[in-house]
Amino acid sequence: MNVEQLQARAEKTAERAITHLYDRQREDGSWVDRLSSSTIATALGALSLHRADPVAYGARVENAVRWLRTHQREDGGWAMADAEWPSSPGMTAFGLAALHEIDPHDSQRAIERAHTFIDVNDGMNVIPGLTGEAPKTWPAALPTIWALTGLRDFEAQPDLPVETILVPRRWRNKVSIALPAILGLGVMQARTMRRSLPRRILGRIAEPLALRWLRGISGTNGGIEECPMIAGFLYLGLRQADVAPDLQRASLRYLLETQRDDGSWAIDRDLEISVTAYSIMALSEFSDVAKEPLLEGTREWLLRNQWNKPFSEFDIPAGGWSWANPSGWPESEDTAVVLGVLADLGVPREHPSVQLGIDWLLAMQNRDGSWSEWVRNTHIMNDRPCPGVTAHVIMALQRYGMPDSPGSAIARALAYLRGHQQNDGSISSVWFRDNTHGTSRLLEAFVDSRRGSAPSAVAARQWLLANQAEDGGWPLRHELPPRGSTAEETAWALFALVKGGVDPRDPAALRAVEWLVDHQDDQGTWRPSNVGLYFDDLCYTDDLIAHTFALRAIGRWLRRMAPAGETR
Repeated sequence: MNVEQLQARAEKTAERAITHLYDRQREDGSWVDRLSSSTIATALGALSLHRADPVAYGARVENAVRWLRTHQREDGGWAMADAEWPSSPGMTAFGLAALHEIDPHDSQRAIERAHTFIDVNDGMNVIPGLTGEAPKTWPAALPTIWALTGLRDFEAQPDLPVETILVPRRWRNKVSIALPAILGLGVMQARTMRRSLPRRILGRIAEPLALRWLRGISGTNGGIEECPMIAGFLYLGLRQADVAPDLQRASLRYLLETQRDDGSWAIDRDLEISVTAYSIMALSEFSDVAKEPLLEGTREWLLRNQWNKPFSEFDIPAGGWSWANPSGWPESEDTAVVLGVLADLGVPREHPSVQLGIDWLLAMQNRDGSWSEWVRNTHIMNDRPCPGVTAHVIMALQRYGMPDSPGSAIARALAYLRGHQQNDGSISSVWFRDNTHGTSRLLEAFVDSRRGSAPSAVAARQWLLANQAEDGGWPLRHELPPRGSTAEETAWALFALVKGGVDPRDPAALRAVEWLVDHQDDQGTWRPSNVGLYFDDLCYTDDLIAHTFALRAIGRWLRRMAPAGETR
């Protein structure tokens, strides 16, 4: 491999990618991404509009049905992200429910193929809840939707107790991200299903409290968690129960505003705060972003989007950032990422927003030294301690000179990462598939903490090198889809290795750069892969996650390749 030629190609690749990124910037300085369209969100959105007014929303429902039929895969199933491999029994069951209720005649062939796919893939046993198991993941809500659409007996629903709202907050909050759907559907079950007298009494007591709680977390745009899926669950449950018309209208308004031109919905509206921060992280590899006029608005936009009041529904203090506003929740990862980016943009430690953000992170640390996203000290659902999130927080605190002496927040976090690292040097991440993301972040956190030669960092580096695929990308193996190397994982691994001391001329680094250069498309960007985990069994793609991290990795490699003392 001719290294000089590769370097020249990488510079051209970076130039095209930077142009693409600035072309995507909005007038206020921020960026917005495209999340993949989602079968579950589209099915729930279509059912909601159809039940709300099949005449007034007929064209919208027809577009959604058309999207579902078009995106049914050859095997009869539906996928989690657009039509990406593989088909999923859970997603297929949601698509089937929508077509069964809305379009049983014209979609008869699609419905038959979906039934066949579910049968062939043992869906009745694979999908939680269909065989009476306790709900564990989002497809566990499927039995409720099947009951609502007549695909199974109405009384054969997994129990979603609205009485959860009566549980002390410190326990109730542990289900965090799932709680809105539990309460919305729970109100419906309490009103429409057979219950013992004590449960009927408790349900009547719990209902107004649950509805008040749901109103408290509803954004000004009618959304909750910026999630059309949640809006669909909430609308269908409350409409069936014939309660809370204001929440019904709010959810319906949000679904109308977030439906795409092709009729589909994404699993989340977007990750605008996240990808704006990622964009600055990428651009900072090429220039002093604090002096860039085009980014002055970005700095102010990020500062404006801080939560300056407590999120009282979950006892979350003021000072965090969300992935998107107005109905996203303040959480640890984006708070850490934004704080690091504000440092890049020249915001000092003394700035009130930075001080508040640092205090927020320190207050959110778990007892074991880790960080979760929203709720402290929980180990259920997806709001559990996350190595990737923990590493991001370590790096943010390091940027602002927080101490890492024994007993400090950083020292306890590093100990958590050491304690949860696997024997082979890898570590998983709650929010991205398999181990490339978590292991890369662990290595970065140890390097930023001036522990790049510590055993944990060495083991992580060795695992990344050992798990490079033959084509130069990552991952070597995968448990979750997709197959083959991805731009996201290749970028995460390359950046961490180069930052972590691997010579930029090392064959592993060169092969990774070549993979990224070769896979840039004619638009100057990279094809996103469904490596993001909205939940353990629900993947998504995000175009700006792929783009910004690929650009960032190339930028760091080019910096390391520059002669000593040369400023690029």
